[in-house]
Amino acid sequence: MGITISEMAIILSNMVACVMQPTPTHSQIVYFNDLATPLGKITTLGIISKGTGTDRATLRQYRSYAIVYFLDGTGQYRDANGFRRTIVTGDLVLVTPDLAHQYTTRPGHYWDECHISFEGPLFDLCRATGLLNESRPIIHLEPVQYWLGRMRAVIQSPSSQSISEKCAEITRLLSLLTDIFLDPDENAHATRSNAALYAAKSMLDANLEQELDLQQMAKDLGLTYETFRKGFRKVYGVAPAQYRAQRRMTAACHLLVTTNTTHERIAEYLGFADEFHFSKRFRQLVGMSPKEYRRQGVVSVHNHPSAAVDVSVHDR
Repeated sequence: MGITISEMAIILSNMVACVMQPTPTHSQIVYFNDLATPLGKITTLGIISKGTGTDRATLRQYRSYAIVYFLDGTGQYRDANGFRRTIVTGDLVLVTPDLAHQYTTRPGHYWDECHISFEGPLFDLCRATGLLNESRPIIHLEPVQYWLGRMRAVIQSPSSQSISEKCAEITRLLSLLTDIFLDPDENAHATRSNAALYAAKSMLDANLEQELDLQQMAKDLGLTYETFRKGFRKVYGVAPAQYRAQRRMTAACHLLVTTNTTHERIAEYLGFADEFHFSKRFRQLVGMSPKEYRRQGVVSVHNHPSAAVDVSVHDR
């Protein structure tokens, strides 16, 4: 049986309503802080999904500094200095206090972004010396997941109210800003190097039961081993071999606490010759035997942020 004209009208009305309904913007404030230090403070770190940027009608002025990294999508940037440019995925926008600016998507389009807001005398000095240069407000950075990870790693203890931890956050942010802005002419080389290091990290995270030839890994990535080792340590805080060992031990800790898998089977899964070698290495890195660790029911042993991962394995 056919539908009536009134029913058709209702269907079309609902279709139009669905098309015209705006996509909801999702904003996640990962970190908010109002505790200042003598160096300044980081105010917020946030992630916005399906955003549209600033008001399309006017330029806005922001009283603090900010870096805004575009994870997906395209749009336009312009400011009171006359600078205009198309924004693409991987672009990072520098916002400086009191410079009127605008960054927006095209009507009907959306993007995802990560932003950090900050203020204080240390960053004023960075601006005065030219590190934060408002005449060069956009830098392109890839790979996106690497730089997103660097931004998120600035904040390691979101709930801390310690002045020393707040100063440590500022130090990590300064290191990030230096890597981004100090020598933009070398950015193409840095992008290739960072992409290689991110690829290496992904390989070190996977297949924990296998032995990896780090010399060959560096060669495959187009790097000398020393360049690979030093670059990896600079970015991730530890050398590649130590990072791999930490990942294995983190997996072991997870299995010891959350499963009844035997020590022998865990040793096999993680690529150790036998349970004896696994227990010996575990004690070296963790400070207790696997048996003691399992008895205590400890969830995590590493303070290094890269050690905190989810690991699951089925007993084979």
